[in-house]
Amino acid sequence: MRILGWLVLLLAMLGWSAWFVVCNVYEFAPRLDPWAFGYGWLLAVLAGAFARRNGWSLCALAGSVGLYLLLIHRGMGDGSARGLLLLTSAAIVGVTWWIRRAKR
Repeated sequence: MRILGWLVLLLAMLGWSAWFVVCNVYEFAPRLDPWAFGYGWLLAVLAGAFARRNGWSLCALAGSVGLYLLLIHRGMGDGSARGLLLLTSAAIVGVTWWIRRAKR
């Protein structure tokens, strides 16, 4: 499950990177928020390192990235979609920390 979680998170971030380049560089669609993009990569690296043994949390982080991109694609406001990304990722990291602490 650990390898699957890393693979899913990597694919989600690579997909977001490709979409970011298409929207911001080639201007085929409205521009994406660079702060959310930077937060997503920071989240993938730091929280991924924190949750490296929990495959479910890595898949959940990828799901939060996918939810953010779906909401942006569907036209939800940039601020509310970014807020939802922050909220879901903080909840995932919090639950992962709580489970990790309970196992000790």
